[in-house]
Amino acid sequence: PAKSLQTEEEKKSGKEAFPPEVKAQDIWDFDGSAIVTAEAASGPSSDVQAMVFPNTDVKYLKDIGTIHETFGKERLFLLVNPFWRNVESWGFNILAPNAKKMAQEAIFDCEGGGFKETYVLSRFSARGEDCVALKAYPNDWELFAYLEDYSFGNPVQTPIRLGSSKESPKASTFTDLLNEREEFKMNKTMRLLNRNKS
Repeated sequence: PAKSLQTEEEKKSGKEAFPPEVKAQDIWDFDGSAIVTAEAASGPSSDVQAMVFPNTDVKYLKDIGTIHETFGKERLFLLVNPFWRNVESWGFNILAPNAKKMAQEAIFDCEGGGFKETYVLSRFSARGEDCVALKAYPNDWELFAYLEDYSFGNPVQTPIRLGSSKESPKASTFTDLLNEREEFKMNKTMRLLNRNKS
């Protein structure tokens, strides 16, 4: 619970272990976006809200600003699967000329230091290899590439850990790591040709 918001009545209720009541409300019915609220049995200081599938429309920026202001920095407010990477995702829009500035204020510079990435799974292709970067707060990015395993006849994609990165990785990061690994000295096509010769 948000201790600074918790009332004496909430502290004495003994309901902190009770499950929350979860409610979902569509934002727009055509794009899958919604507000999901978990109302804690112990009281509002433990409530959690999540905005699911927000995109770069100004309506979402206004809603995010309103919810963040109402909820405050003490309670958890999540943005789940947003359709943006950074403020540059807003680009130029003649119908919303200030959208980029609004996004910067509502998401990246808001009170409390802005929203932090807590779980991200990004797929990459480097040197023709299928790669994945996984970020799970508070850890660094974990980097993987898939290697074909023919032990059971048909190829099974097996993840091989390449390393980690403090910064968000790029395809060039994966290329450098792949070049260092013996099992990836040959690219996927060459491995397949080599296997077919055997």
